[in-house]
Amino acid sequence: MFAGDMLFYGQWGSGAEALSETYAMVEGADPRRLVFGGLMSILGGIGYSLGAWHVYGCLAARPVWLRLGITAGFLAIAIIATATHAVWGSFALTVVGGVSDPTLIANYLSLHFAIGGVVGVPASLLLAGAIALRHTDWPIWFAAVSPGGIYLLLSTASYLPAPLGAAFVGGAFNLAFVLFYGVSVVISHRQAVTQASASRT
Repeated sequence: MFAGDMLFYGQWGSGAEALSETYAMVEGADPRRLVFGGLMSILGGIGYSLGAWHVYGCLAARPVWLRLGITAGFLAIAIIATATHAVWGSFALTVVGGVSDPTLIANYLSLHFAIGGVVGVPASLLLAGAIALRHTDWPIWFAAVSPGGIYLLLSTASYLPAPLGAAFVGGAFNLAFVLFYGVSVVISHRQAVTQASASRT
């Protein structure tokens, strides 16, 4: 879905410009590009769901309540992120269409973000705690790569210069999960290779 973010309002600017120029970027965008960006929600939703399944696997043989609770939280994030991204497509097309006051849709998007925070923040904190307390297959340092922490770091990085600042700030949410799942898959692969090598010796 990070690719969809960039299709919506991607720009080679600073972090501060990502916050101030988003509306202008969308207003002047090609509607076909915005439609394609909205369709990324489908692929993104599948990816997020696979990521939640990956988290479930890394929490194997741990307390059941922790495993189910964290996984449910990440599945909820997947559903809400997919819905929000799809609605963003409608919002962007409304702006391009010349609607003078898209406040209603903007407020609706804000509600999506708020609901996402209600389930996402506890799930992210629980995950970081589980990692730190060695209730997962991840190393302790991976707690620092919790998606909530990465999102907070990137979304407030308005000080970042062009050309990457705008991409980092504007796509903070989805980029946080790209980094989280990407690093996790690499760790899991290395652990599997190490275990396979140990079993052969």
